[in-house]
Amino acid sequence: MLSLLIYSSKQDEIELLQDTVRDVVAYLSDEHLDIFVMTEWKPERLEQKDHFEVALVDVTADGGLQAAVHIREGFPSADIVIVSDQTISPVAYLIPEIRASLLLLKPFVYRDVVERIRGLFAVMSRWDRQSEDVFVFQDSGENRRVPYAKILYFEARNKRIYLRVQSREYGLQGTMESLETVLPEFFTRCHRGFIVNVNYVSKVWYSRNAIHLTNGEEIPLSRSYKTVMKEALKNGIDDQ
Repeated sequence: MLSLLIYSSKQDEIELLQDTVRDVVAYLSDEHLDIFVMTEWKPERLEQKDHFEVALVDVTADGGLQAAVHIREGFPSADIVIVSDQTISPVAYLIPEIRASLLLLKPFVYRDVVERIRGLFAVMSRWDRQSEDVFVFQDSGENRRVPYAKILYFEARNKRIYLRVQSREYGLQGTMESLETVLPEFFTRCHRGFIVNVNYVSKVWYSRNAIHLTNGEEIPLSRSYKTVMKEALKNGIDDQ
């Protein structure tokens, strides 16, 4: 599944972008496309979203520049497409805080929009394979992509692996041993049934074999993995 965000206040432009992206995706892939549209900038609506492959942001809309910066902060692996016109200087949006992948200028020329969006999707490194910063797995027969930075932990339970993010969990096939070979170095095995993202560890209670996460959850720590955990955390977490 490919997830797309469109932020614009003009319905005709939203429809043009939606139709263009659908046509491009249908041409390049058979994956399902999930499009999330925002016509007003309400960042709280994004709290339950785990990732976007592409975000098209109209910086001429109210709060457009703020939206682009917020999206980059919350979804660092997304390709951001800036939609603008001649009334806004490129200095405003061609900044490190946004790191735009593509610029679409209004008024739109349909052929140009199609060619530029097709070019973006065609060269996306995660289009047909796992990129360095995104975990790819099968979910209900479709490929799903979740940025590693959004994953709290993996848990082995009931003969399946469960991937946990802030808002939900996903079930997938595999083994913990195979996961260990592909995950980035900030994931550490802490228990026979758990692999944790150490960036979400707030405290470790070595004395009672428990790990406290930044979202308030607690997961177990096996005695056999204490040394591994201490090395992964560089002893930077207090034991209480």
